[in-house]
Amino acid sequence: MKRITGLSRWFNVLLILTTFIAYLSPYISPITFWPVSIFGLAFPILFILNFLFFLYWVFRRQKYFVLSLGCMLLGWGHLNSNFGFGGSNASLEKNEISVVNFNTRILSQVYFHKNKKEKAKQIKHFENWLSEHKTDVFLLQEISNNRIKLIQKVVNFPHLIQPEGKRVAILSRYPVISSGVIEFKSASHLAVWADLKIMKDKIIRFYTLHLKSSHLDRDAIDAVAAGKVREKETWFGIWGLINVYKDHASARVTQSEKILAHIQTSPYPVVVGGDFNEPPTSYVYHQFNSQLKDAFRSAGSGFGSTYAGKIPLMKIDYLFYDPRLRILEHKIERKPFSDHYPVRTRLAW
Repeated sequence: MKRITGLSRWFNVLLILTTFIAYLSPYISPITFWPVSIFGLAFPILFILNFLFFLYWVFRRQKYFVLSLGCMLLGWGHLNSNFGFGGSNASLEKNEISVVNFNTRILSQVYFHKNKKEKAKQIKHFENWLSEHKTDVFLLQEISNNRIKLIQKVVNFPHLIQPEGKRVAILSRYPVISSGVIEFKSASHLAVWADLKIMKDKIIRFYTLHLKSSHLDRDAIDAVAAGKVREKETWFGIWGLINVYKDHASARVTQSEKILAHIQTSPYPVVVGGDFNEPPTSYVYHQFNSQLKDAFRSAGSGFGSTYAGKIPLMKIDYLFYDPRLRILEHKIERKPFSDHYPVRTRLAW
């Protein structure tokens, strides 16, 4: 029994040290030292393991529970970015706007069904979802022009900003005063912005963005998800994932710096939505959150995961808003339309 306690204690210490490295991830740029950002990716799992150790030591009536408790308390701010404790204001206000941020993945899970009945059912489900809520602005990523035209027809919005050949767009019921593009030399990875005239005396600048994807090897992910960790191919795949992540994490830092510099020039309050491809314990997230407010942290509740793929607990889609605005409501709508969940936010001023 003493040997088990000793091994558990040392494993707990190793876990705590690993978690502390994850806590550093928001403050160290992947360009400077990329390995730290890998630990940041694992934060949700690390936190859960610390909680399990806390319960284990309490059950064993061992004083070592203080180790995991202290570790969790030090990371409470990071937990609040992954798990929401906020509340929403359901009442309507005179000066408010409803925004949906959504990586559609070309709506492949809606329109690409082989079964005609299933396809018709899914299309109806999607169109009902579009119609049942009052939405004022859609911030969309990975959306083709023909798909967004279908959305525009359902919601009957007159204003669409989508650069030719690009897969990022803003769809609005409000008139566009001006707009532009922040290019990253890619059809899918870029930022689009637009100044929308919400009221006679109220203009808000909206950004929709898609930062560089990591293009993870799905075979490696499938192998890890299936528990095939003893196979050589799986470890080659994991090493490949790490190398790709290293390069693309650095690229996302450069892209985010370009967008943030543009945001600082805005004469109007800003709302930024997009697929950032970064977790809350990341340098890129920290840079945006230091200038703007994360809608989920302010009013979200429950698990904040926005990715519906095989990697669990991934939160990579965000809506940030200007401190001059107020948040009323924020929801992650777990709809089966994409490998990302749409995010709906109500803001007021």
